[in-house]
Amino acid sequence: METNRSTIKDPIAVVGRGDTLTAGLLRALVPGPVVELTPCQAAMYEGRCRAVVVENFEPAAQGALSGCAAARWALSRRAGVTVVALDDPEGRRFAGAMPGAVYAYSDGRPQADLTAKNVRLRGERLEFEALAQGGLVRVRVPGGERPRLYDHLAALAGALALGVPLEDAAARLGAERD
Repeated sequence: METNRSTIKDPIAVVGRGDTLTAGLLRALVPGPVVELTPCQAAMYEGRCRAVVVENFEPAAQGALSGCAAARWALSRRAGVTVVALDDPEGRRFAGAMPGAVYAYSDGRPQADLTAKNVRLRGERLEFEALAQGGLVRVRVPGGERPRLYDHLAALAGALALGVPLEDAAARLGAERD
């Protein structure tokens, strides 16, 4: 997918709990602004977005609108593509019901556009094989205090959904091609 100057000005929205690793990683993977929105902020957001990346990989607080529900309700109709995890029942329902473009990611589900295989911790690193666009790339990233596979998958899926080639996006995350 080619991006012109006018669409790069539109932000990528990351809908989740705010101040996320996903948003920080996306800033390194794609040009243009990345905004972080809580579900409440997403419901009130009035602009267009190049993409909406939904952090539906953590359960919503009791009685709160989940990121997936907020994106479905408010943002996805004004975005070029919505990026969602299939490892969550709400994410699967959303992907199946969405009338617009959806880019799905998963830890092992073959129907996803981006699938992580052979996930493991090795010393201080999180490693997985990213399978997308007919390619397979080994991804090695720092594990940190809490290895965050889904943050890395969500950011990688967001970049791929916006047309960044798998090898380029993985290289920016610190990947090596096998």
